[in-house]
Amino acid sequence: MNGMFRQVAWRTARLWRWVFFFGGLWIMALGTVFAIKSNLGVAPWDVLHIGLAHVSRLSIGTWVTVFGILILGVTCWLQRSLPQWGTFLNMLLLGPFIDFIFFLEFIPDVHGLIWRLSFLTFGVMLVSLGAGMYIAPRVGAGPRDGLTLEISNRTGWSIRAIRTIMEVIVGGCGWFLGGPVHIGTLFFCFLTGPLMQWSISFWERLLERILKRGVILENLDKRAVRAHHHDGSGC
Repeated sequence: MNGMFRQVAWRTARLWRWVFFFGGLWIMALGTVFAIKSNLGVAPWDVLHIGLAHVSRLSIGTWVTVFGILILGVTCWLQRSLPQWGTFLNMLLLGPFIDFIFFLEFIPDVHGLIWRLSFLTFGVMLVSLGAGMYIAPRVGAGPRDGLTLEISNRTGWSIRAIRTIMEVIVGGCGWFLGGPVHIGTLFFCFLTGPLMQWSISFWERLLERILKRGVILENLDKRAVRAHHHDGSGC
């Protein structure tokens, strides 16, 4: 009986982890569409991808894939481990999720600075909230998020600091190469890190409460997770 109970509990926990993971990806995709609809600038990594496309024969999508693979390789090397399934699913599904939301056309185009700023702010908040939600169950972070977590774990610096520094450097390189920089880029640079740090902590506590486990998950935002306990290798 105890063995059966443990098996059911394990399956329930696994189900909830994947619910959080896919739910987080959908929220991130929704936030990305809101930010794009604001027409006030793109995220720093997209600035870099567009800038590189300007100075090369490769497309923006190709550069997204190239950097995803490179960052994933670096993270795997730092962790000395192979990526989890969630990492590959992140790379494969986030783009189609975004395209599907655009296809549904339920988010309107907006005009006027107030509406555009509202869409931008809402988009940044959703992206950060979704990132924390899909990272919390530790079934595999996307390459860029995983690299952020790994550097934070190794240096002892907060996720907020690592993320902000990374976004500023990447956005600056993209701007130098001719990528578009607007107020939205600054929003992503300086707001995503703090919001993502809070989001991870919030979703971890909620997941722990749902699962009703007797031990408290180590908080990623406090850098308490040991490398061999971190499931994600991140994109």
